Parts: sequence; C-alpha cells; structure tokens
Amino acid sequence: MTTLTSPSPLSAAQLESKIYGCWMGKSIGGTLGLPCEGRTERMSYSFYDPVPTIAPPNDDLELQLVWLRIVEKGGASLTRRDFADAWLKYLHYMWDEYGRCRWNLRRNVPVDALGAFENHFASGMGSPIRSEIWACLFPGDPASAAYYAALDASLDHDIEGIYGEAFFAIVQSLAATGTNLTNAISTAWQQLPTDNESARAISLVITQHQRSLPAWQTRDLLLAQHDNDNFTHAPLNVALAVWALLYGNGDFETSILLAVNAGYDTDSTAATVGATIGLALGIENLPAKWMQPIGDGVYLGPGVINLEEAPTTLKELTQRVAAQVGKLAPKSWSDLDWSNTAAQVDLRSLPGTITMRPTGMTVDLPWANGELPQSVKQSGGAEWIWNKSTAEPREIICLARSGAKLFIDDQLIVDCPAHLPYVPATHRSPKGSRVRADLGAGTYRVRVELNSHSGDQEASVILAYPNLHICPWTAQELPHAALLPA
Repeated sequence: MTTLTSPSPLSAAQLESKIYGCWMGKSIGGTLGLPCEGRTERMSYSFYDPVPTIAPPNDDLELQLVWLRIVEKGGASLTRRDFADAWLKYLHYMWDEYGRCRWNLRRNVPVDALGAFENHFASGMGSPIRSEIWACLFPGDPASAAYYAALDASLDHDIEGIYGEAFFAIVQSLAATGTNLTNAISTAWQQLPTDNESARAISLVITQHQRSLPAWQTRDLLLAQHDNDNFTHAPLNVALAVWALLYGNGDFETSILLAVNAGYDTDSTAATVGATIGLALGIENLPAKWMQPIGDGVYLGPGVINLEEAPTTLKELTQRVAAQVGKLAPKSWSDLDWSNTAAQVDLRSLPGTITMRPTGMTVDLPWANGELPQSVKQSGGAEWIWNKSTAEPREIICLARSGAKLFIDDQLIVDCPAHLPYVPATHRSPKGSRVRADLGAGTYRVRVELNSHSGDQEASVILAYPNLHICPWTAQELPHAALLPA
C-alpha cells in the first residue's frame, strides 16, 4: 500500500478557484446526467438535453450542504453521532440506502451498526457521490479526506460504499493540489484492500486503460463482470467514473460526456467526474458553454428540511467551505478501520420489531421490514399480524427472485412473478411486486408464500407509507416521522 503524501499547499486564491471549480463541475455533471439516470444502454449525448435554465436539486450536492452545516457548527472532530443527528434533523429521503438509514435511526439501531444493518443497498452509490466536501476541506491531505469520507459513508453503507467514497476523496484531494488524475487514481486504488468488488472493478479499468484497450471495449468488459440489477450499484458506477476520467484524459467535456453516455447512475457518475476535473483545473478553466445554462444557483429539493442558512449560490458555498479548511483535526487512513462494519444488534430490543412464524414451524422469529429471515426462506414462507392503527393507505412490496405471493386475511394481493430484477426499493421496485393496500384500521393476518425453499434466495416484504418511507407493522408509530411528501 502506497503511503499517502501531501503535495505543496495552495494559496488562498488558488484554493478558492479549485473549490469553486469542484462545485461548478459537480453541478454541470449532475444536471447533464439527471434526465437519463437509470438507463443502461450506451447513449450519445453531446450537450444538455433538455438544455436547462438552472441546476435542478440533486442529493449529490444536498447531502454535502448538510455536512458543511455540521462542520460549521461543530468543533475539531466529528463522530457518527454527529452525522446521525444530522440525518434525523435535516434529511428526509426515502430512496434506497437513505431510506434504510433513516429507518434504522428511527428504530434506535446503534450508530456503529447503521450502515450494514438490514440494508440491501449498503453497496449503493449514495456515499461515493458525496466525497467532495472532504477533499475540499483537506486539499493535499488525502489521508484525512479518506477518513472523514469513510466516517460519513458508514452511516448508510457497508464496505463497498465506504471504500467508494474514501477512494474518490483521495483522488480529489490529490487532484486539488496538482497530482495528475492518472496518478491520483492509481494512488487511491492502492489504498483499498483487494478483497472487495470496488477494488476489482477499478483495477479492471486501470489495467485495460494501461493496455490501450479502446474505451467502449473496456466498458463492455466492466459490465460483463460487474453489472447489477441495481443501476446505482457502487462498484460498477465508481469504476465507470474512473473509466470516464482515464479515457477522458483530463478534458472536462470529453470526460463528463463519457460518464453520461456510459449509462447507469448517470447523474452521480457525471457529477463526480465533473467535480474531480473541476478541482484539478479550477473555475477559470471550465468551459463557459457548460456553465452558462445552469448559472450559479443552489436549489434544494423536498428531501432536505430545516437546513438553516443553506448556501444559495455555488460562490457562497465555495467561500463557506474554504473558511472551514483547517478546522477539522487531521486523521490517518487505514482500510482496516473500516473492514468490518457488521456490529451485533439485538433485533428483539428495537422498536418496530414484530414476530413472524415460518411455515410449518412452531417458533416465532423477530423481524421488522425488508429482507426475510433465512429460516423463512427455507420453509417457503411465513405469517404475521399487522396492527394497523389508521385508515391511511399503505404501499406493500413483495419481491422474490423466484417469485412469491402475499395474502392479507387469505386474500391474494400481490402475485410476484419469478425472475423480476431484485431491487427491493419502496420507490422503484419492479412492476408486479407492489400494491397499494387501502384498508381501514384493524388487525390483519399477513402471509407470504415463496416459490422457492432455498435459504440463499433473495426475498423481501416491505410496508411503506404513501410517501414511500418505510412503515412499521406495529400500531405504535416510531419517533422522527419522515416528512418527504409523496
């Protein structure tokens, strides 16, 4: 593993130019990629389509505005508890790992177990997209940038998401102070252990680029080995961003267009690529034709609430981040600190836990929401009681790779076919796996029947509010209600 070094410091003017270039590049890339997010085919974008008049709200940037707030209000160090409190106060996303993080926090899951606990999307792209603030706060100190990035990611991710954010924080911290992107990527990759998918995917791209394999052939190889039902899968998308950076050869326009045209989590990959090159080049070297349509504004979506004094322009954001450089205590980086995030959790002690009885068994099991216990999968199903305290409708997702049926009081309500993509998300589970249950308050018997009896199968049942946040099966509500409107 290469030792991380700190290049020469920047002047105040250079630092502000780099940070401004970072946020502008991120805004450009996110705006470019947002309309085609989730498309997996090769595309042919050459400019914004449609051409925007502002940069629309994007969680990629919004999360980092919250982190800026806790840095401004806090002392010389940050803890998981600081991030947890910020999640509860400011962030109301229901999507994937974000929704799971908030659900876990509402259930009082210990903060050192949050990211890995019952989180199907622990390897999602939600954390690699928010590395920039740590690189901007630690330009030329990649070890500290990686440490705080990993700490941040551990709230809603496991190893892959943690390493993805730390990786980009290292690349960007080095790029900010003059390390060329090829060397920065190589150095960052060497900070990852090799026994994870992210490191293998990045290695594939680096190796094929060194061998001068054409760009799109390298993408084909990457997809052959790392494609996933979830288009936000971090190892694939992190590697696609690396692919765009390497084959873009430091050119801003070429690189962001490669990121978007490669497909998958396009707003995230293009935003990360744009931010990285923006940090390397500085604001004065970004193409005017990409900056002019979106302007300098910062706009928040409904997933961020109560964020006092949020920056309204990228220029203000730049100045406020620059003012915090040097405030946080430097840290060392070791991947060993993050190699095992699966802390023990007493499921029965958590609010929102119910019991379910596997088919053919006499012993009840604790469960709350989401992935079904292994013994339920082995028995081919289970039943439980739903205590519904209100007449408000609920969304129910029943999804299993081999197919499943869900009954309420013996009435079939979901008949999930086999071989659907396994994306157990409240807002984007595949057609055929979900239903809106418009039932009055009362007590209901729920039964799931799985087509397979394999303990290794993928199978989930999820209850959600109309606004698609995860909802308890109990009559008792949990604290810190999620407010994002439907």
